[in-house]
Amino acid sequence: MLNKTTLMVTFLTALSPSVAAAQCAMASTGAGCVSVPQSAAAPRPSPVEIGSYLTRGEHSIMMNAGYYGFPPVRDGWVYIRIEDDVYRVDFSSFEVLEQVTYQANYYFR
Repeated sequence: MLNKTTLMVTFLTALSPSVAAAQCAMASTGAGCVSVPQSAAAPRPSPVEIGSYLTRGEHSIMMNAGYYGFPPVRDGWVYIRIEDDVYRVDFSSFEVLEQVTYQANYYFR
């Protein structure tokens, strides 16, 4: 009985895919695996810090922000575009509240 079990385990192990083949979904078709290299470039620094204050007139207030997928403006804050990012800014003090670029739809990009 032990010999049959050992034989069966050996047989199933030989038929199971290798770890490398299991990680590549196309290995069974004969195509080679492609690995995507990780970006070596560091992410660019933010042009402004959250909590800092902007100078009036230096940046553009986004009008029609809903077109770009942003929630409607309310409670005294506005969207301001700085370089390639969009920030939610308190309109009375021009304090940067948060970066909201990630909320934009494909029209913004």
